[in-house]
Amino acid sequence: MWSESDNHGFSDEADYLRSLKKDDSYTFSYQFEYIATNHGNGSYDIDTATMDVRVEWSDFQAGYEISYDVPDMHKIDASQGNSDAEGFYENDVYWRVVADLESLGIGSDLRAV
Repeated sequence: MWSESDNHGFSDEADYLRSLKKDDSYTFSYQFEYIATNHGNGSYDIDTATMDVRVEWSDFQAGYEISYDVPDMHKIDASQGNSDAEGFYENDVYWRVVADLESLGIGSDLRAV
């Protein structure tokens, strides 16, 4: 991490973070489960969908920005007890993205908020 006393030869933190940049972008796909049909009394039919995650470098943010899309979101019915895409990302996919990014050397200091 950059600080004024430990500046790694850079005048500010943004320049330091830019020096750590890896590739311009990465794309990942993750399977997750959702409730296809809720029969009640704890009985469910489960199906799977895919979340496509794109991680792109932002010079403005001096870090990687993460976006995601669920191409089959139209099949996932909230009335069956399902979340929206953000809920699936936060509760199921996020930690897998973080692990994959960290394995590439992209830690929290390089992920834009």
